[in-house]
Amino acid sequence: MSVEAALWPLATHVDARGHLRVGDVDLPSLSGRYGTPLYLYDAATIREAYREYRAAIRGCGAVRISYAVKACGLIGVTRVLAVAGADASAASLGEVLAARRAGFPPAHIQLHGNAKTDEELAGALRAQVGRIVIDGADEIQTLAALVRRAKGGRQAVWLRLSPGIDVDTHASLRTATLDSKFGAPIATGDAIAQVRQIVASRELRLTGVHAHLGTQLHEVQRYGELARHLARFAHEVRDTTGVTLREIGVGGGLGVPLRQGDQTLAIGSYVGAVIGPLREDPLTARATVFLEPGRSLVSRAGVALYRVTGTKRVPGVITYVAVDGGMGDNIRPSLYGARYTAVLAERAADPAEETIAVAGKYCESGDVLIREVALPRAGRGDLLAIPGAGAYAVAMASNYNHFPRPAVVLLERGRARLIRRRESHSDLWRLEPR
Repeated sequence: MSVEAALWPLATHVDARGHLRVGDVDLPSLSGRYGTPLYLYDAATIREAYREYRAAIRGCGAVRISYAVKACGLIGVTRVLAVAGADASAASLGEVLAARRAGFPPAHIQLHGNAKTDEELAGALRAQVGRIVIDGADEIQTLAALVRRAKGGRQAVWLRLSPGIDVDTHASLRTATLDSKFGAPIATGDAIAQVRQIVASRELRLTGVHAHLGTQLHEVQRYGELARHLARFAHEVRDTTGVTLREIGVGGGLGVPLRQGDQTLAIGSYVGAVIGPLREDPLTARATVFLEPGRSLVSRAGVALYRVTGTKRVPGVITYVAVDGGMGDNIRPSLYGARYTAVLAERAADPAEETIAVAGKYCESGDVLIREVALPRAGRGDLLAIPGAGAYAVAMASNYNHFPRPAVVLLERGRARLIRRRESHSDLWRLEPR
């Protein structure tokens, strides 16, 4: 079998024994040390992804790269990006607190999310986050009252917009359509009405607007369309209130390759499509643009390791290879139809012998991690490695069927460090009173 470099962490290779390695780290040895399922992240791959973004925005004026913490909020992972100099885009108070623990300065954290509770907004004020993104008309007066009660001066805010743009991705991953739960619709007049409310408030200071297209995207023209919508809205804000927007938040996660031949959008093309229209418009030419990658910063860095527990063959129909994890640690195949590939980590040089499906161990027929992949004939105890597992797998993991969540390690300079221990069954009950 071959290991396609673009899908795996940097320096991934197959050694003379047929073992899969990331640099100096032998992946089978990690499974022996930490057990399975096991997730690993390679710090060098995360840093390189961030450097690619920094290189792409060079010469584009004031641009900030704000890591979407929801892609993976583990402290050990987010700290790599905090040290590199990224901002943090948080979707909840928990993600704000995780970003603070990871070392992101409060001024470089933006709190997003709809349906924010009073407790979340008050917590964000206590954490002194740089920007709170208002997403819902009810939030305006609520936040203003909390700021007034805290006697904290004026809070910088953005308004999240719904630009009415459809994109080619899974329906659950679209966030910019007119019927989305997110954002104030521009077309209906709700957005400018909320701008007026914010500007009239003594406690809030409107510094920018924000819009998010969705995730796992590859249509460059949609990013350009979004940028033009935001530039036009900046003019409407200026004409209506006299306020010049100084910050523009542009969300929408780039698609990443998970299987050989997957089409993706180059970072440079994405940046050009977003920045070009904003810099061409005199009103937004000097605005600070915030880009919010998440998946494309951490997906490639992550690998999931599982032990094969058995095989079920239905001749002429399907062959299932079952593993000791599944939708509890990676729900994306079941939820979004995500399509991964895999290799046998201790036999990575062996030729493929059969096409199989990788079945998880959870009590759901939909718990299939991979619907179709060609592998050597696998037996109980073989180690299966799935690349591209760094985004939204660990972050969305659950204890369904009362299974503990897996351990996670970070690879750094040839060594592996445990950044989340494996849960025990007693951990599952620690919050339940007897």
